[in-house]
Amino acid sequence: MSRVQAFDYESAIWGAETICPGEWTIAGYRLDQVLVDLPRRGRVLEIGCGAGRFLRAIHLDRPELELVGADVSRNALGTLSQTSPEVETRWVEDASLPAEDGEFDAVLAMDVLEHVADPDQMLAEIRRVLTPGGIFHLHVPCEADPRSLWRWLPGQGGERGLKWRLGGHIQSFRRDEILRRLRSRGFETVRVRNSLHVLGNLADVAVFVGLAFANRRRPADQRTTTGDVIARRSPVLRVVDALLCWEARALGRVPSWSLHVTARSRGALTC
Repeated sequence: MSRVQAFDYESAIWGAETICPGEWTIAGYRLDQVLVDLPRRGRVLEIGCGAGRFLRAIHLDRPELELVGADVSRNALGTLSQTSPEVETRWVEDASLPAEDGEFDAVLAMDVLEHVADPDQMLAEIRRVLTPGGIFHLHVPCEADPRSLWRWLPGQGGERGLKWRLGGHIQSFRRDEILRRLRSRGFETVRVRNSLHVLGNLADVAVFVGLAFANRRRPADQRTTTGDVIARRSPVLRVVDALLCWEARALGRVPSWSLHVTARSRGALTC
């Protein structure tokens, strides 16, 4: 998993907060989508786990699973090891995953593909470390979709873009592109759900515009990131979060620009 040179993953740690299945937050919704098709037993790898909010929640719901978290941030992995010693941690140093062929029964990648330099190589690596027929669940924002409000963010898609500078997003995908990439890298789609429809898209754009305004005079090493906003969990944010979760639960089957896909590994790779 290639690092983004302009973004400091060691300082901006995501996933330190606690979540649980069924909670009325957008993270809770994402967790619920993971659990639907996750096996009851076996080995599970989360790529880009951060400080492990999803892994900790999965352990509470399915303690029989063997969980492994991988990330580019040593600080995030250190936090995860301290809070959840039952989760094995592995540092991702380059584009290759630190895992053996067919080592895992399931792999999770939540908000990861938009951060990597070569998404197809990452998908090939995920398929490599999965057992035949293993489950792959990913969440990815489709920020290049022509109908999404993200398309209107200043500098979207380039190094001057807010998503690039404040979130480390170096890729922008279309919805149909994600599904095509999965098929071409050896995955069969099992289940698709959606979130961040109109309310969610508006809220996410507002967060990044607000962060840009707040950080306009701060040096790069003192910028507030989306991880900081989530960690603060202000009362206003909690209300907004509940509304976004309600929207996702009500409209989960309706196509949108925040894609939750469960797939299964299949035969040989195709180009």
